[in-house]
Amino acid sequence: MTATRKAPGAPSTTLHAPNDSDGPVAHLEGSEAVDHSSVAHSEAPLENERYNFTILTFDGLTFWLGLSYFSPTTILPLFVSHLSSSNVVAGAVPAVIALSWALPQLLGARAMSGITSRKRYIIVTALLGRIPLIVMIGIIWAFANTHPQLTLIAFFVCFALFRATSGMNTPVYYDLVGATIHPRQRSRFIGLNQFLGGGIGALALVGGRSLLDSFPFPIGFVLCFGLGTVIITTAIIWMSVVREPPIVKPDGSSQPNVLIQARNVWSRDRTFRRYLIARCLVALTGLASAFFAVQATRELGATDGDVAIYSAILLASQTISTLGWGAIANRLRLMNVMLAGTVLAGSASLLAFMAPSSTIIMLVFALAGASMGAIVVSDGALPLSFAEDSKQDRSLYVAVANTAVSPINLIAPLLGGALADAGGYGTTYVIASLLAVLAAVATVTASTKRPAALSRTLT
Repeated sequence: MTATRKAPGAPSTTLHAPNDSDGPVAHLEGSEAVDHSSVAHSEAPLENERYNFTILTFDGLTFWLGLSYFSPTTILPLFVSHLSSSNVVAGAVPAVIALSWALPQLLGARAMSGITSRKRYIIVTALLGRIPLIVMIGIIWAFANTHPQLTLIAFFVCFALFRATSGMNTPVYYDLVGATIHPRQRSRFIGLNQFLGGGIGALALVGGRSLLDSFPFPIGFVLCFGLGTVIITTAIIWMSVVREPPIVKPDGSSQPNVLIQARNVWSRDRTFRRYLIARCLVALTGLASAFFAVQATRELGATDGDVAIYSAILLASQTISTLGWGAIANRLRLMNVMLAGTVLAGSASLLAFMAPSSTIIMLVFALAGASMGAIVVSDGALPLSFAEDSKQDRSLYVAVANTAVSPINLIAPLLGGALADAGGYGTTYVIASLLAVLAAVATVTASTKRPAALSRTLT
């Protein structure tokens, strides 16, 4: 998985065809050539589907394993806390990661009109993204102890560049998924992808604890980040052997500017717009998650090694839950999966507010991981389904969805940091819980106000 499939904060859309009676509405059924902007909702399997399903699963497994060493919820905020005591700076970690990943996605959608191979584009942008990671690791090793401010700036710049290249290839990656994996298999693909990669990543982070506890700062982080970089780079090997179907360009006049297309999607697709509004409110609940680990180390006596265990719990919970959410999505409305993720996020913040010890924080991370799993599953499929039912460009809908949420992903953790500095972590957690209630109401409203045709597709 050479593109970042997130979510950040990604972070961070689902839609699924549940069963024979509730499957997606058929479009272009029986057509011989399908434009990259849409896909036939037929029952016939796609060419090389089993092979590509397997290869892309291994791609995702490898990618998520490596990315676990760069957890924006635990390891990265902890690293930054060694360089600065400001909660706003710690909150900037998921904010910068989310924004740098989301903003370039319209460029990725635009690239779809000019490329001849999706996987070649993904591989090139992924390789470019490894360069700033290598530079970042070198700067941390050389200057973290002597020049912490320089190291902090270099970290944000380099990691933002890495995420930006991931953002550029995310719409293209999901278009590749749309072209190679049938709609009825996408929930299963996303859930299995997260389950395998996250499960191995959780086990790896148990070993990460020994790195952080056994080596003084910053060597433990240098080793973690270096190992993660090596692993995510090997994911490119899997992408290189995907059997990609040819891209069929639409006939007729050229498409309008991608910004105009994005504006048209927002203004014309009311159902999609309602979903995006609800999704933005869900993103606001993330203002607390960056501070669970920081609070545990600063106020509850947790060690840096304990944070690696928190990361493992978070990843294990997300991993196990995504497999379950993928199965649930095939039977229930996908918007209900997003709703469940929202409720779990609010519950995690509420429990963090009441937590008397660092041990209870483990349960907080378990709830947060299950919440993230639900959002990952929903974020992975819903834009594709909206696009296909509207006969629009898949990559454009993915880009619009992620770009629309990006300002919220930027503001939320910064707001959380400001609240923590002003009133303590408890203030941040209480407000996050209240926002989760509002987001849940918006999600229920969005799921009940949609055209009949889409109600079948999104169930």
